[in-house]
Amino acid sequence: MTPQEYYSKVFGRLQNSFKDCHYVVAAGRDLLADGWDPSFLVAVEPVDQLEKFTVGKGMQVHLPVVGEQSCSVLMPFDFEVFLLGENHKLYTDKESQRYWFKQMTPVFRFVEGFFRRRGIPYLLDYTPSGAHLLWRNRIGTRAAAELESIGYLEEDLIKACLHTDEQDIKRRWGVSLPAARVFSGLGKLAEYVALLTIEAFQNNEAEGGLPVTVSDSLDRCINLDNSWAEGSPFMRSIRSPFSLHKKNHDKYHMFHQPPLVDVIGAFYDGRAAVEETDMDRIVDCMWDLEKAAAHAQRFTGIIPDADDNLMDLLREYKNSPLFSFHSEFDATEDLPRQAALERAKQDDKATDFVRSILYNPNPLALQPKNMMGFVYDLLVYADWKPKHIANVLRDLYIDPAYGWNLDFFKYPADEKANFWTRTFSSLALWKTGRL
Repeated sequence: MTPQEYYSKVFGRLQNSFKDCHYVVAAGRDLLADGWDPSFLVAVEPVDQLEKFTVGKGMQVHLPVVGEQSCSVLMPFDFEVFLLGENHKLYTDKESQRYWFKQMTPVFRFVEGFFRRRGIPYLLDYTPSGAHLLWRNRIGTRAAAELESIGYLEEDLIKACLHTDEQDIKRRWGVSLPAARVFSGLGKLAEYVALLTIEAFQNNEAEGGLPVTVSDSLDRCINLDNSWAEGSPFMRSIRSPFSLHKKNHDKYHMFHQPPLVDVIGAFYDGRAAVEETDMDRIVDCMWDLEKAAAHAQRFTGIIPDADDNLMDLLREYKNSPLFSFHSEFDATEDLPRQAALERAKQDDKATDFVRSILYNPNPLALQPKNMMGFVYDLLVYADWKPKHIANVLRDLYIDPAYGWNLDFFKYPADEKANFWTRTFSSLALWKTGRL
């Protein structure tokens, strides 16, 4: 079965996944035939072009996280295997992928069980590297209002969200501040779930498995990748259910293989589930478009909306030490620009590792593993407040002398620094028994 034939079999279901979306993100080498720059093979076009990219071109497609005119915000809880420099092993062959999925399966089941016990609807979409657990949060509902109440927006992020551009379909209406706060709240909720998962699997490595951590911060791990929650909401998208997955072609040049494909594992409506728990069956479908098309008929492709059960989970989070930490972090007054960096350079308790980043920040201050160590050392050994550690990173990011390649308008410096420092501070506090 060709990619185009596969998409023709599932197209109606794929359209259901794009409910609320006004554009589609399509990616891959297929754009080379249209004269695209090989260094940036991503197209963003109105959602009515979905059929062109899929049934016509057989491309990978992604969902925007923010719905049309900020009508909803998608929760894209993301977890995967990360093997620094060896991620190609996930795509070597079906048996290799089966091996890594067996490592992941207990985490899949833990996360699913976490949400099912609380009656929270979701769609679980398996990708060749892990899974996405999805639900939509419709602005104006009680659940969304509760999420909004825990969100926090930096001034530079507010400016980025309110900016509109008729020539940029992602920014035609900007992002409403309620939707942006919901997005921020989802990031904090994902951090809560991630820490509980890390705690549940804290002995995983000692028992012969991969360690469980957040956002690529270890070289080999089961990665609860919350990096989607960093940056401007309009820049965020997630691979759609039913999408082809062509990293084996585009990144690892394994052209002798068929394109792989995302496969839905479960749709849970808060009461009952349509699901496939046989991971061998899931992997078989990922490697066989005909099997994947047949399997897809079990699911509508609809991504469920959050209901009031989400409010119970948010109340649980609000009663946690993590919420207290988040609240203190948000309330701490920022140090003036450049003051934090100068203070860090003069701090006798700053470790050599911290100093290596202070004086050579690009790219070290953008890499999760290094940011984790930087935050840990300043927090644990030098007794810095987490917010002021974030201010050090901010001071580095806003200095163009370091030759940053990042667009700090689309990925605002204050927000970026705060997100990563908050994430790794909570992890450091947990590791040292202070959270």
